Amino acid sequence: MSPHPSKLLKTWSSLTRWLLAAVVLAWLLLGLAWGALHWVIVPRIGEFRPQLESRVSQALGVRVRVGAVVAESNGMVPSFELTDVTLLDAQDRVALRLPRILIAISPRSLWRLGFEQIYIDQPELDIRRAADGKITIGGLDFSNTRQADSAALDWFFSQLEFAIHDGTLRWTDEQLAGEPVLLQQVSVVVRNRGRHHDMRLDATPPESLGSRFTLRGKFLQPLLARQNGRWQDWEGQLYAAFERADLSALRHYMPLGVDLTRGRGALRAWMDVAQGRITQVAADVALSEVQAVLGADLQALALQQVQGRLGGQWLPSGFEFFTESLRFDTQDGLRWPGGNVYLRLEQAQAGQPERGELKADRLDLAALAQIACRWPPRFASGCRFMRPKDRWTRCRLVGRGL
Repeated sequence: MSPHPSKLLKTWSSLTRWLLAAVVLAWLLLGLAWGALHWVIVPRIGEFRPQLESRVSQALGVRVRVGAVVAESNGMVPSFELTDVTLLDAQDRVALRLPRILIAISPRSLWRLGFEQIYIDQPELDIRRAADGKITIGGLDFSNTRQADSAALDWFFSQLEFAIHDGTLRWTDEQLAGEPVLLQQVSVVVRNRGRHHDMRLDATPPESLGSRFTLRGKFLQPLLARQNGRWQDWEGQLYAAFERADLSALRHYMPLGVDLTRGRGALRAWMDVAQGRITQVAADVALSEVQAVLGADLQALALQQVQGRLGGQWLPSGFEFFTESLRFDTQDGLRWPGGNVYLRLEQAQAGQPERGELKADRLDLAALAQIACRWPPRFASGCRFMRPKDRWTRCRLVGRGL
């Protein structure tokens, strides 16, 4: 007489059959979606152009026109080519023209009501900041976070991959006195995988500004975020690399915080981002012929060479600043030996006075005195007490009101 199967064995057998049925059903649905994609949608893609225009217009919040749509089925993932795509503003004027867009879709992207990849070839885009701070991209106002703009960002950061090849971007800033900047050979890649958003931009500026540069970003949105496009809640890191840049020319197009009249060389920078704001910065620099004025009625700070790492971070009630292996030569022949410096300042709060901390090694007081006298009075009040021939090998100061 054979023993009866146990209750646990029966439960496991039923669960296995259900799992097998679920796997078979999933593959069946995938096969039906793949067949519908290749045998229904691809041959009749031209007929779906009005629906495509309507859906993209709804997602972006602006009117979109598509000149023609061509489909090509080559393998598992079909591709679509859109030509003469135009975005119209509220007055039906052409705000942005995209000559050629390649789109790849898949059963996975159709399930998410999106695309597998969006590839834009040779677009031309104008970005302008008016004197009143209004920002327009391709003629469209992006100054305020309207509901339509939020919907467009949610749609964009829900697509699996977005790429731009050989684009041209013209940046005009009426708040600064510089001429418009034309970036050529612009390449952009944005990948969105769940909560992860990775992006990269490579572009070639005018020769007067420097050589080709790279910007990269890796961000993570909150776990329970309901909007993929709400970048104000993201955290992550930005990276910028300039192999050759003229910082004195860049000051005409972006605020640098100081009046930098000369300075060129290489720069690599890492920036930590939290809640959409930069919280910490570290930069490796290799600059030559630097000349900057840090305040009114101050002498220019002139350095022949600057090399090393410097950075800082913003604190709730102050900031930190540090250098690592920072070396520089002044025009008077003085040389900073390459020591490390750490400075922390905290504002007065809750009845506590202002506090500061300074740690440094391998100080050259002659060079420090020459530089300090070119800093604003708050940081240079003690420079007249430094004798040019004094040198310290290491120091640590902790006190109030530094």
